[in-house]
Amino acid sequence: MLIDLHGHTSGISRCCKLAAPDILRAAQEVGLDGIVLTNHYQESYLEGGSFDAFADKYIQEYYETKEWGEKLGCKVFLGAEVTMNFWPSVHLLVYGADEDFLRHNPCLYRYSQKELYTLVRENGCALVQGHPYRNGCTVLDTDYLDGVEVNCHPLYDGSHEQELYAIAQQAGIMLTCGGDYHGDSYRPHCGTYLPDWVQDEHDLARFILTADHVRLHIQEVNDPVHADREFTLPRAEKYRTDSREIARPRP
Repeated sequence: MLIDLHGHTSGISRCCKLAAPDILRAAQEVGLDGIVLTNHYQESYLEGGSFDAFADKYIQEYYETKEWGEKLGCKVFLGAEVTMNFWPSVHLLVYGADEDFLRHNPCLYRYSQKELYTLVRENGCALVQGHPYRNGCTVLDTDYLDGVEVNCHPLYDGSHEQELYAIAQQAGIMLTCGGDYHGDSYRPHCGTYLPDWVQDEHDLARFILTADHVRLHIQEVNDPVHADREFTLPRAEKYRTDSREIARPRP
């Protein structure tokens, strides 16, 4: 199944122009089977300084989007795009985070990269850097990343597919693909192919942490051509020696 691993809805992400049903219909129109709802998670979104109120709203938006997905036949997984206080142009995508994780681990944006990575991995989640070259950013320390994202958003300067593949190969981490669609331009044809055993957020994290091969669907920025690309990714030593067992896919 083809899933866009980077999606937004206007119910949380203030820069997104479309509500959940329109976001999901746009995904289906370009051949996607679903999205990971990685709405913006940042300190400026707190209303009256209350993290609990933000978490309630964030999680409710996920459930409402998932309900729309069930009506439309479009899968919806929960994720988060964290805008980091140490460098607001850095957005880190958390996969495998469920409602309990989000409620019991508040204010992720205040962490250092290493602190966030440690917390994420201790909870069986995966950490991917979204659109690493946007707005003058660079790829962060790959010792504290589980993946880097090929992003096909039409307002970026390019997907940087080859540069990111080289980095993922060298670091032994995953390569993902997402569209970061906000309804502000055309909807790119892009996503990550997931095996059928990926049925929830926890399975998605396991895939990112264990797969040594991935197939992506990529549309280069402002290029009408879109196509599948296959990548082989040798896994880093940290995935073999980590004392915390990485669960294998269920049969």
